[in-house]
Amino acid sequence: MNIQSYLKGAVAPIAIVAAFVGQQAIAQDTTTDSGQAATSEGEVIIVTGSRLNRPDLDASSPVVAVTAEQLQISGTNTPEEFIRTLPQAVPAIGGNTNNGNPGVATVDLRNLGEERTLVLVDGKRFVPYDSNGVVDLNMIPAALIERVEVLTGGASSVYGSDAIAGVVNFVLKQDFEGLEADGQLGLTQKGDGFERSFSVTMGVNSEDGRGNLVANVGWVKTDAVTQGDRAYSRNVLDSTLSAGGGSSTNAAGTIRGLVSSACLGGTTAGVCTFDTNGNLIPYVAEIHGFNFNPYNLLQAPQEKWTATALGSYEITDAIEFFGRASFANTRVTTIVAHSGTFNFPFDIRVGDDPSTPEVELANPNLNAQAIGVLAENDTDGDGVVRVPIGRRTIEIGTRDSIYENTAYQFVGGFRGEIVEGLSWEAFGQWGRTSRTQTFANDISFARTQAGITDGTVNLFGAGNLTQEAGNAIRLDLQQYDTTSQTVAGGYLTYDLPFALGGTKTGGLVGGVEYRKEHSTANPDENLIQGNAPGFGSSTPIDAQIEIKEVYGEAKLPIFDIASIEAGIRYADYQNRDNLTGQGNKFNTTSWKIGGDIEPIDGIRLRAMYQRAVRAPNLNEIGQPITPSTGDLTADPCSSFDDDGNPNLDAAAYAAGGPLAQLCLATGVPAAAAAAEVVGGPIAGQINNYIGGEISLTPEKSETITAGIVFNPSFLPGFSATVDYYDIKVKNAILQLPEEEIVRLCYFVEQDASSEFCQRIHRNPIDGSLSGGTETGVDATNTNAGFLAAKGIDVTAQYQFDVGADSTLAFGVNATRTLASEFQSTELSDVVECEGLVGKVCLRPVPKWQFVQTTTFESGPAMVQLRWRYIGKLTNDTVAFGTADAADFAVPVIGARSYFDLFSSVDVTDNMTFRFGINNLLDKKPPIVGNDYGGTTENSGNTFPATYEPLGRNFFIGANARF
Repeated sequence: MNIQSYLKGAVAPIAIVAAFVGQQAIAQDTTTDSGQAATSEGEVIIVTGSRLNRPDLDASSPVVAVTAEQLQISGTNTPEEFIRTLPQAVPAIGGNTNNGNPGVATVDLRNLGEERTLVLVDGKRFVPYDSNGVVDLNMIPAALIERVEVLTGGASSVYGSDAIAGVVNFVLKQDFEGLEADGQLGLTQKGDGFERSFSVTMGVNSEDGRGNLVANVGWVKTDAVTQGDRAYSRNVLDSTLSAGGGSSTNAAGTIRGLVSSACLGGTTAGVCTFDTNGNLIPYVAEIHGFNFNPYNLLQAPQEKWTATALGSYEITDAIEFFGRASFANTRVTTIVAHSGTFNFPFDIRVGDDPSTPEVELANPNLNAQAIGVLAENDTDGDGVVRVPIGRRTIEIGTRDSIYENTAYQFVGGFRGEIVEGLSWEAFGQWGRTSRTQTFANDISFARTQAGITDGTVNLFGAGNLTQEAGNAIRLDLQQYDTTSQTVAGGYLTYDLPFALGGTKTGGLVGGVEYRKEHSTANPDENLIQGNAPGFGSSTPIDAQIEIKEVYGEAKLPIFDIASIEAGIRYADYQNRDNLTGQGNKFNTTSWKIGGDIEPIDGIRLRAMYQRAVRAPNLNEIGQPITPSTGDLTADPCSSFDDDGNPNLDAAAYAAGGPLAQLCLATGVPAAAAAAEVVGGPIAGQINNYIGGEISLTPEKSETITAGIVFNPSFLPGFSATVDYYDIKVKNAILQLPEEEIVRLCYFVEQDASSEFCQRIHRNPIDGSLSGGTETGVDATNTNAGFLAAKGIDVTAQYQFDVGADSTLAFGVNATRTLASEFQSTELSDVVECEGLVGKVCLRPVPKWQFVQTTTFESGPAMVQLRWRYIGKLTNDTVAFGTADAADFAVPVIGARSYFDLFSSVDVTDNMTFRFGINNLLDKKPPIVGNDYGGTTENSGNTFPATYEPLGRNFFIGANARF
């Protein structure tokens, strides 16, 4: 629809969104102060955050909205691409995430986690992609979106569990008639990252005019871009931006925990690598480290198909049927560097076993020097040593993870009016996501050990693994998951027959809802047994949850200048782990109360207090303890730090100080301590354990929002909002950070039998936190956490005529983050992450972030300049005082500005062409090194989901309507 007709028909806060074509995100309000919008034909649109369908009642919660026009003009193929640019969100999982990307696209409002953001389609839940209860935004057809509404703060009293940070509601096009075809091509300036998309939307009305049917089919394909394709990400850099280094699991092979003097003088004592002659020599990271960057991705390849049909039919004047059927299939591939042994412990024969003299002597693939070095670790004289081996199996190929998700959802129901002022709706919906995960080119730990024992597998030196041996130990893995969701409910809305001092009457809503979710994870036996060093472990899940809810909502205007609203929802939960037969029951009550007042024409004040809840999801109650990988900056028990300087060396262990005694008590072998071979984190990573617990209880949050809305009559075309938000989450379900567990054990509790020290399981050979599945830090979920987000949102827009047939518009959507906090446990300090990023504050949260748009429209043509500003970020360890700024080449990441240029032209009444340039000035991302932050967020020496990793890129598209 064009802007003029939209504004003419609008009677709602969301009409501000269309104040000008291309305005990115506008707060919920208009000059009519309404909480909803009506189309030019008078059809009521319910705005996210309430079930009251009264066009004359104003909503008290701030809503930011994005129009279909802006999604299209910006070249968006996946909604996540656009939403992550909003200052209300932080970059979550998406196409620029590689290591840690499960093949999906997600949304995270206010840095409170995807699991605390509820995603809706037309006001109803969409089926999650797995047991975490999170929706894959790839499944939502971008071409069919009418608008996206983002509600800040708890909305559990309206929508139920999960709406703690807020709600993202995708409103699809309704009552569409005709045929619309859309196609787009995109490419980076380097000539890679090719994107193409095509969609067709068709709509027809019934002959009697009482029904409408809309169908859409869409296809998107994106090509991969590797980190090797960009100079800044081609080589592994450390925090000082020094080249070299990388992973000690290299192509020649390393062995850790060696006591021989031959392994002194390297980066870490006790670590040797093989030279070209097969000798074991000291490992020097700058020389021998494996450069894994070139193989990793800056943009993951994806192909997706979506098909959606939705319709409605008025059976009688008082009863209407409505329905929607959705299908989506996505295939996403992530690639990380080659697999390897990753310091799993292997037995190597280095000499005779006195009890079995007939057994062949040392491993035939080792030369005499290597046998001599290894034999010094044979403390029991049985001719066998068990040592951690770090050999990269480059002969087998990169580790490719292929994720294929297929989702179905069917929604159907009836609605109508019983008598004037009393309406109803009853609906049911069912959805299912099936998920196939294929993990290619790992190795079998068991077959590798057998091959080392019989000499058929030679991992001792670069290029020594033959094709035959590589095929023998190669391991491809697979996991098949399903998640289903059933929802049924109904509600009544009633217009009160009286007013309080004015002409507007109030409204009531009452309803019930039933929801059941069931999820299974079915990994193959090798994943269950932890037989895959490169991809790790996975465990079966079979869990379900049932919820029965009753709710009510009311809004009452006062003297036509103010209103109060309230809502309440009671829920009864019953969950069950079908694998163990255990279950849990609990109930929750969420509620809200708020109001608004317009003391002066054009100025409206609004405020809301909400109590929201989030019940534990199926993964949190059903996942058994599973070996995985976590992040750690430094291990206080390691013999040397990353720079090779003494940390807790042999002299310190011999002195028997409190830290040394605690390290020994928590699993550091005395021999490893004396030999100074206790290893630290490898490339900032260690082993960990993740998992859930059936006894977890719901989170509870308190949200306060308060704001002011300006629609001055003396300045036509101007609108602005200022909203304060304060969200606190108690009893938060958190996976404990490995950094915090280690700190609490060694510097707070300082007792080997204490809770957090008991979570630490060290490598029995070298005392490190890397190795086989017996080694790691237990980071399983607990109810011990606290989260908080606080800030101010500001939106403004001004549109005015320039000449007879032109308009100029300015808009801004800004957030000043005042607090982004978490506390892992009651013993932990409250960590303040606003303006910080690193291994504790994983996702960047700048204090200031905004998007500003300038749009010029003249006749059939439109041009928009978008300015995206990301404030400065300080490394968290520097801010906390646990590291010196001198340890980082970039202790503070400076503010970044990105400019995008979009244009469109209506060449005919039925045909529009568009063209755009993202990152117009070809601004490079900040280069900080690979060990600056978390593994998922910090990759390719930068933060590719936050900044522009590909450089300048272009797109061109066309839209035809018939």
